[in-house]
Amino acid sequence: MPFPEFLTSNKKRTGLILSIIVIFSGAIPLIIFTFFADPAHPYTITEITLETEDFTKIKAHIYTPKNMTGFHGGIVIGHGFTGNSRHMQMLAIELVKREFVVVSINFRGHGNSEGYLPSFADPNMINKLVLDMKAGIDYLEKLGNVNKIGLIGHSMGAMTALKTSDLYTEEINATVIIGMVGNSERGLRDFFGQNDSQSSSSYNLSRISNLLIANGRLEQMFTPEITLNFLKEYTNRSDVMLETLYGDFTAGNASKAVIGSGEHLFEPMDAHIIYESVAWFELAFYGGIRWDISLSAIYNQLFFAIALMGMIAFCFILILYLHNYLWKDRIINPQKDVVKNASLVKLILYYILGAGIGATLLIPLGILFSEVLPVSMGQLLYAILVGTALGTLIMYYLLIRRTEGLGLHDIPQKIKSICSGTYGRSILYGILAALLLASGITLLANWSTVITLPTIREFGAIIGFAILFFPWLLIKEFFFRNIQSKLHFQNRFKEYFSMVGIGFLIDTILLWPLMLLTWGEGELLGFVALALTVVIIFSFIQQILVTWVYMYSGRNILGSTTFLCLFYAWMMINFYPFGLPLF
Repeated sequence: MPFPEFLTSNKKRTGLILSIIVIFSGAIPLIIFTFFADPAHPYTITEITLETEDFTKIKAHIYTPKNMTGFHGGIVIGHGFTGNSRHMQMLAIELVKREFVVVSINFRGHGNSEGYLPSFADPNMINKLVLDMKAGIDYLEKLGNVNKIGLIGHSMGAMTALKTSDLYTEEINATVIIGMVGNSERGLRDFFGQNDSQSSSSYNLSRISNLLIANGRLEQMFTPEITLNFLKEYTNRSDVMLETLYGDFTAGNASKAVIGSGEHLFEPMDAHIIYESVAWFELAFYGGIRWDISLSAIYNQLFFAIALMGMIAFCFILILYLHNYLWKDRIINPQKDVVKNASLVKLILYYILGAGIGATLLIPLGILFSEVLPVSMGQLLYAILVGTALGTLIMYYLLIRRTEGLGLHDIPQKIKSICSGTYGRSILYGILAALLLASGITLLANWSTVITLPTIREFGAIIGFAILFFPWLLIKEFFFRNIQSKLHFQNRFKEYFSMVGIGFLIDTILLWPLMLLTWGEGELLGFVALALTVVIIFSFIQQILVTWVYMYSGRNILGSTTFLCLFYAWMMINFYPFGLPLF
């Protein structure tokens, strides 16, 4: 069979081949710009284990120039809350290209490091993180050929860098803070009435050498105005401006505030912030920029996005093949009109009302579940799931039951009806679909963008979280598929995209106004906007994936719920650190 005919004779096969082409079109350049970004200044990337003064083992990625003759500058990088060392890799690559030795650490509880992140309400919290950053400094000092050391941190890592620079002022020559100004950790404790003016987490700005402050123009917490005010505090001047250098590097009082184009989550990948950070260490360590700064980070982002789209398409097509294999001898029940007498608009409105009830339960449920999940913010995320499930059940019993003329015992039968027929196959399908997507994303992201390969303790936590999530996500899936049953499209793709849009709308409609109202309104309200940004992004990803799985899992919510539980738990473990409740 001629190749063009072979390519076009089967749509799934055509899609599979095209998705593989897209994957390699992104992955090959991504490999080049990750490991061979500058042939004139080659480097290696290795992972090591460091031990802190309190005997916590943390993981770190070491970026080492191959041209290691003479003395070099060394830089320790600290990521933000919910981040990890790979999240800072674009910045690390730009620095190692300049022949800096870079230690990018995973703070305790984050990435594949051991230990637990203390609560932000703990007065000693910041000092624990300083121990992690100090382990990176100790590594550089033991090399023997690093004569100057700098620190760079994002968000929580920036807070830690400031405190570390204060404690070890004789060892640190320059500091860059991204996505943070002032003492955020102390500000959070002040808000909760836990201020201790004598806390060892306080620092003295006058002891911090050569400080660069960088925030995004769309930053949720620290606006350009707040950034400028912090520069005034550091310089003790009222006439300072953004993007302007003040002070002297030799005297150790150089300072500058720069503004990137993005928001908090993507500031470490912002081209302007990366450029200014690289230039800052060049000026601080060498008195000038030794050769032109040519960034390749933008290509990392572009080719990762291409490879990721190809990988998701590849996994979606494999899910179709999996569907054909598991249901080749079974009739699929399309499950139309599960709820016969309630319109699509009413069902959507009822879900939104249920989500509103769940929002009112967030704080009491968050307090109740404070020790349920061993990850920071875990109790709030679990409270959101439980509250939304309870809220939608209340709507079902109060409103839909009357419309449908159902008895109380009939509602569990409705749930059973949408689970019936293929229990084992659907659950197996959900497990295999979750493993397929998680494996595909891990294969691409774990070495390039974010640590996604679970450790042994994380794997156990994923299983435990999935079991905890199952009853609540089953209720949510039941309500969502009630809504989907009202979409009378003959074309599956129209049904799919319509349901993704509806699902995303009703899942986030109450979040958008609150996010926009708190955006840029200072540290504490801005943190709310940041948290909601994360939830909205995850909701969109969730709707894209779980709707596809449902439609090809025999239209059995056991399959989509199983998938959602595993994927939800995996994503939570990837981003939220092992630790105590946030506050």
